[in-house]
Amino acid sequence: KLADLELDVSFPCFPDVVTIWSGVSKYVRQQLLKEEPQAVTITGLGTFHIKSCHFFENGKMITFQRPVFSLSRTVAQIREVQHASVPVPEEINKVSVSYKKTHLNVPYSEKVVQHCVQETLDFFYFILKKKEDADFILKDVGTLAIRGTEVTMAFCEDFLLSLNKSTDMIEKLLTKKWVISDKEVTLFPSRFGRVHRFPQFDIRVVPRRVSLPDEETSSDVKSGLSSMGKKGN
Repeated sequence: KLADLELDVSFPCFPDVVTIWSGVSKYVRQQLLKEEPQAVTITGLGTFHIKSCHFFENGKMITFQRPVFSLSRTVAQIREVQHASVPVPEEINKVSVSYKKTHLNVPYSEKVVQHCVQETLDFFYFILKKKEDADFILKDVGTLAIRGTEVTMAFCEDFLLSLNKSTDMIEKLLTKKWVISDKEVTLFPSRFGRVHRFPQFDIRVVPRRVSLPDEETSSDVKSGLSSMGKKGN
């Protein structure tokens, strides 16, 4: 098919990579928001599941739903961070992102979707191997923020609201730091003063963590960005 051919030949300029990843994100969100939520894995990135938690307030036990993310071993090893895998309870059904179902949400074949996802992850790994910082954005779910060896999964407040049906509950979760809002990611500093954003394949300016001489993106990273048809801002 023409779409397959264009992706195979010119993925670096493929204009709808964000659209395809939006389809992946939609699939993840749908699984997590089911009446009986499923654990869902994006192979090579990590696994999400929903944990039912409790706390006491004014003598009453209050239940809330907290999203949990476990970083993939692949990313953990690339970035040399301790692989703290969060076990998924046995009673929760486990699934991987279905490219067969995901492609129904976007105007591309299953093959195109799978190839696009893998190419995106490969470039994400490339950036991490260069010790650069990155944000991986899953639309309407959250943002995986990597700064040095610090890894944070921050979630969209609308997604948290869909889980808990109460703005007061969301405020409590965020105030107690049981969950991090993706709005905070924009404030996460980097020692470079910049982060690479996926799947947008661009660079965003962020607060600089420490006072260092201005560092230019390495020639390898520049070359990679150039091949993706993108430049840092």
